[in-house]
Amino acid sequence: MELVRNTNLSALLVLLSCFCLEFGSATDTITAAKFINDSETIISNGGDFKLGFFSPPNSTDRYVGIWYAEISVFTVVWVANRNNPLKNSSGILTISEDGNLVVLDGQKKLLWSSNLTDSVGNSSAQLLDSGNLVLRGNTTGTIIW
Repeated sequence: MELVRNTNLSALLVLLSCFCLEFGSATDTITAAKFINDSETIISNGGDFKLGFFSPPNSTDRYVGIWYAEISVFTVVWVANRNNPLKNSSGILTISEDGNLVVLDGQKKLLWSSNLTDSVGNSSAQLLDSGNLVLRGNTTGTIIW
């Protein structure tokens, strides 16, 4: 009887550990399946930079940008949709079917794109420790943007 309890407890601990690893760890990559909504961010592997949606001071407009993660003054270093802000918090940053990194509003209207001309399906975007956001090709991992 004691062996059954220990086995059940061990199995529960393994499941909880997997759950914590899956949902408690930060990611630095966006794919079509792992996009980010307005309330989410990704962080570079070393923790220096974050990418996500933000509003500038005294504005309700929403932008996708990269900022320093570890300094006290909010400092944006890059903005994607500078000329076409979201008017609410329904935005999505994802990879489109043709492999472009895109910002969409709640109705899936395109607000910004990386504008690759050659279609590259199954690509991914990664936030590097340098603060650069790169788009990688599907099979080789080669930087294409």
